[in-house]
Amino acid sequence: MEKKHRRIADIIMAAVFVIFVFGFGIALLVKNDREFSEMENRNLAKKPELSWDNIMEGKFTSELESYISDQLFAKDALVSAKTDLDRLLGKTYMNGVYLIKDSDGRLRYVQKYTENREQLAANAASLNEFAEKVNVPVDFMLVPNVSAYMLDKLPAGADCDDQSESLDYVKTLVGDKINFYPMLDKDGFSENLYFRTDHHWSFRGAQKAVGDYLVKSGQISDAGKLDIPFGKTHEGFLGTLYSKAPSSFAEPDEFEFCTAEDAAAEVEWVNEGKKSDSIIDSSFLDKKDKYAALFGGNFGQVRIKTGREGGKVLVLKDSYANAAMQFLMQQYSEITMIDLRYYHMQEKDVSELCSEYGVDRVIMLYNLDFLNEDRNFVWLT
Repeated sequence: MEKKHRRIADIIMAAVFVIFVFGFGIALLVKNDREFSEMENRNLAKKPELSWDNIMEGKFTSELESYISDQLFAKDALVSAKTDLDRLLGKTYMNGVYLIKDSDGRLRYVQKYTENREQLAANAASLNEFAEKVNVPVDFMLVPNVSAYMLDKLPAGADCDDQSESLDYVKTLVGDKINFYPMLDKDGFSENLYFRTDHHWSFRGAQKAVGDYLVKSGQISDAGKLDIPFGKTHEGFLGTLYSKAPSSFAEPDEFEFCTAEDAAAEVEWVNEGKKSDSIIDSSFLDKKDKYAALFGGNFGQVRIKTGREGGKVLVLKDSYANAAMQFLMQQYSEITMIDLRYYHMQEKDVSELCSEYGVDRVIMLYNLDFLNEDRNFVWLT
């Protein structure tokens, strides 16, 4: 009898396997292919062309593998199910992120940080060389990730370096021409200063940091000047870290930003030939990548005329700076944003732009993890 039961179990297991393989295979053939994955924020592989040349070159096989992986039926749901199963089995680290609980019990994603002193030193050297070329004040706002505040909440034995130590190291690297403002305030930390599912700071985090910077640099006496209302909120923001380990237990962030009036300006995307009266691209608010509603993403050179009194600044930036712009716009009449990932001296080098635009100040606004990894700072020199 026991042998009979075992045989029945084997038959059931084999049947489930066959149904799974053939079922997903049939689904792949009959369903419409997706062109874009909002979860992964990328275009998906298309069905490969079957030809003799492609087969002989091995191109067909590799493209078919990518196609099946990208177009797998219910792929997002399966990946989410795997994350939840791994968590059930006790895993807390997956695909570069730690999954922990906030003080209110909600799931938070914390990106792993591994210090790269060689890259930090190289990038700081490029910033120093640039600062020597310009004859205006150069301020450096360096922003940590949320891991700087939550190291003690990571699981025991977590392999995540301390960003406060990296900030101290960068302080030894920056030259006398740069006014260094590390944006690390453990006493003033609140969990709502960073998104739970994304690697960026929230608008409240950006507001606090910009206020602290403007006070510390002597440009304003009271950070309350930047206490502009958060008049717009969109639900359902699941960020880039969520995409690394999607879980059905993750609660979406609220994507809140200031009123349309405070975001209004004359905005020009210089190399794209595009203009607008707002830094908000509302077409992204109904998509997964809601952070891209700020300027529609990242671009080489964006110029903003605010219509306010104040000086002219040039901001060297990564995507963290996008959330800070609504608050910097309260202080300056003109802001030129330069992202070195996309601006490779198309017209002039950045120091020449400073002279041409008559800027009064340069603000370097970077996330520490970006400074730790990016290799585009060489375009400054």
